[in-house]
Amino acid sequence: MKNFIQSLLLLIAVIVSTTGAQKEIYAKEGQDITLEPTSYPANSYVYWYFEKQDGHQLAWLNPLGGKGFSNDEKWKNRLSLTGASLVINALQEDLFGTFVCKISAAGQRDSITVFKVIQVNVIEKSASPLLSGDYLSLTCSLGSVPQNTPEIYWLSPQGNREGNKGIVYIQARSEHNGQWDCVVKKNTNEKKFPVSVTVVDLAPVPSHQYTSTDSPLTIPCSLISPVTWEQVKKKEIEEVQWHFAPKLSSGTLSDNPEQLFSLDLEKLTWKKGKDKGLSPVYNIKNGNLSLTKSKATVEDRGRYTCSMKFKDGRTLETTVDVVVLEIIAHPKAELIYGQQVNLSCSTGDQLPNDMKLNWTSPKTSSYISYPTHITVPEVGKEDNGKWGCELWQGGNKLTSDEILLKIEPRLSVWMLVIICSAAVILLLLLVLAFIHYRRRKQKTRLLRHQLCQCKNPKPKGFYRT
Repeated sequence: MKNFIQSLLLLIAVIVSTTGAQKEIYAKEGQDITLEPTSYPANSYVYWYFEKQDGHQLAWLNPLGGKGFSNDEKWKNRLSLTGASLVINALQEDLFGTFVCKISAAGQRDSITVFKVIQVNVIEKSASPLLSGDYLSLTCSLGSVPQNTPEIYWLSPQGNREGNKGIVYIQARSEHNGQWDCVVKKNTNEKKFPVSVTVVDLAPVPSHQYTSTDSPLTIPCSLISPVTWEQVKKKEIEEVQWHFAPKLSSGTLSDNPEQLFSLDLEKLTWKKGKDKGLSPVYNIKNGNLSLTKSKATVEDRGRYTCSMKFKDGRTLETTVDVVVLEIIAHPKAELIYGQQVNLSCSTGDQLPNDMKLNWTSPKTSSYISYPTHITVPEVGKEDNGKWGCELWQGGNKLTSDEILLKIEPRLSVWMLVIICSAAVILLLLLVLAFIHYRRRKQKTRLLRHQLCQCKNPKPKGFYRT
């Protein structure tokens, strides 16, 4: 019985060693592949065949390092050996099929490895670049169907599984721009075949841009990366514009948006419309169409729209609502000891429930706090300095603003100096005026004295004789 089991195991080992293993290799036309046998004993002879064992010989290798390759025209300059592995360059459609590797060594059974090289067809039917809204069509299929068909699906640039049975047909959006992967998966083994998809679209922007009167303002608008301006031109762009709908005192947006800028498509320069103190970034060839300003003002509150119109009538646009935080000091920011001051902080609208304001003040200050403002009943030296207001949403600080309070004593040293100086100047002016008056009076008396020197002066004129 023991001898029977040993004989059976030996028979199985012989069968395995002579029949060897089977492997499936998935590849695209034009791709390079490497076929690696399961083992390569020393001092072995290696033979590679196409379609079947002992079929058309592709390559051979002997223990001394000698090697040879097929002279067939279709295999010319496509074959090479790395050790016992066969390297095939630039696979053509008629080169897919079965490859057999036979390894012979003295005193050992032949080792046979069979490779099934299966063609994967990856097709992008839509013309790239796509304009957002065009249909994206991707197909991934096998040239021949093996036993136990593998699973085929697509991965989007975000890594999400898309499509059905290797077919994707969807309207292209900015999130579809980038590398798509056709995945051929069998058991635990998978092979990816990448396809680059370009979608001309504007990059997503936040719906609200938060800033303050103490901060710069940037209104974003740009092409999604890595879309270039040349690709945009291929889609026959007609105009690029910026519009602004200011926020009215009622809290609503104006129904008559103002044109801020329009792009000269030939010179790639901006033409200014309504002047709001904003400046374009001037990086158009890199797809940046944003506007900037060194410091925001409350007049910048409103809705900004960046739009790109194409000749087929379609328009791409992004919209941003600019929220400007402002601190106002009442009656003013320059105060004297003992005055009351109210500091209010506002965006011009009522805050949503998930937003709140946080105040910062000089460390020594004390004040009465309310949701949107604070009151200092009597300001003093300890209240002098920077006061800040922060706008928070959840755990994120959206923006902040600062105001500088200048608190002076009722009669400061400088005020005393100014008052004393004014008093001295006034006194000097009075003295000078008095001296001038005295001198003038003395001159008048002296003149009268010079005119009346005789005892009986005779008046000048004509007399009768």
